[in-house]
Amino acid sequence: MTQITLNIPDNELSFFMQLIEKFNYETVINEFSVTEEMKNLLDERRSTSKVGDFVPWDEAKKQLRFKSKK
Repeated sequence: MTQITLNIPDNELSFFMQLIEKFNYETVINEFSVTEEMKNLLDERRSTSKVGDFVPWDEAKKQLRFKSKK
């Protein structure tokens, strides 16, 4: 099975949905839960973080390196 993720501009969503309805597609919703322990850890990290240390997501993505699958 192949999975495709698309980013559709808001102003093109209606057109895209009309087009995609002509095909057989499956909607997948990835849901996950966060434990209280995880919430507490994240709250602690937020409270001790300095705004100057934050990296914008676009910049962080550029810094990520993934191992290729062999």
